[in-house]
Amino acid sequence: MPPAKFIVSLDFELFWGVSATQTVASYGRNVLGEWHAIPRLLALFRRHQVKATWATVGMLMCRNYKQWRAMRPAVLPGYARANISPYVMERLVKEHAKLFFARPLVEQIIETTGQELATHTYSHFYCNEPGATPEQFAADLACARAIGAEMGLSFRSLVLPRNQIVEKFLSVLPDAGIHVYRGNSNHWLYRNGDAVAGGIAGRIARFADACIPLSGQRTVHAQVHSGLVNVPASLFLYPLGANQRSLSLMRLDRLKRTMTSAARAGGIFHLWWHPHNFGVNTDENFAQLEAVLRHYHFLADTYGMRSHSMGEFAPTQYSASLVASDTLSQEMEGVNNQSIKRDQRS
Repeated sequence: MPPAKFIVSLDFELFWGVSATQTVASYGRNVLGEWHAIPRLLALFRRHQVKATWATVGMLMCRNYKQWRAMRPAVLPGYARANISPYVMERLVKEHAKLFFARPLVEQIIETTGQELATHTYSHFYCNEPGATPEQFAADLACARAIGAEMGLSFRSLVLPRNQIVEKFLSVLPDAGIHVYRGNSNHWLYRNGDAVAGGIAGRIARFADACIPLSGQRTVHAQVHSGLVNVPASLFLYPLGANQRSLSLMRLDRLKRTMTSAARAGGIFHLWWHPHNFGVNTDENFAQLEAVLRHYHFLADTYGMRSHSMGEFAPTQYSASLVASDTLSQEMEGVNNQSIKRDQRS
């Protein structure tokens, strides 16, 4: 049985990812908190020898407003709800640059061993929004490739905004150089991405599923079709607020049990969240993540579980990347072994 795989992916969006549902007054502090949370996350991943895939909105990679204003796709999104397009937010973007542009943080990610920079599309493109077309999507990805190339990057992996997986849009990915994407669980609670079946009741069930296994143990396996590899998500790492100790313990227990199930089965445990989830109540959220990573080390020691990035599942190099991954893990372990305290009781 092949060793189990532990995958972490983060949807790095800044305010581009929440502009359709939040205001600067209501959520700006969370986004600004990313400037402190991301360096801390990188240090934590480095210390725990954990790889991560940072699915990054291309617009935040622009140096400033001027470059963003100049870099536009050949075909703009044609959303029926025109107000959700980032191209109508020029005044807001100009007034709050730090909420929208973060090239220095991108550079830190690139420079950190074991971290993959993937794309989250250029504009946080909504594939399931009425009016969106594959042609518009292809133009958006062309811009993402252009801003990536400016930084010496070639994306292999993608996370679709709001987990909106639409089959006709997937056919665009190979021509954009994308081989791997994060898909959704086939359970009814998750298969439609942000569109939760059952309305409010469905959202309550999702929230409860973070504490008790309503949707099962959520061990996943990579799926290959039409030259693309789907590495489905297992669980979302819900952010913690102050005074949520009881809830925190229930969620942590759910995470650990799901990780252990994947490790025993030789499957995949794929954890994801947004850096802005750590923008407030930072210490509480880092304590939860630290416990998850300690449990990963316990599973690595006990069952041979290994940390992987999404890009390592690219079909043309999958076998070679697994060998390189094991080599890198050994090198990182030699460097960092003294700094990691493994909690065998996790």
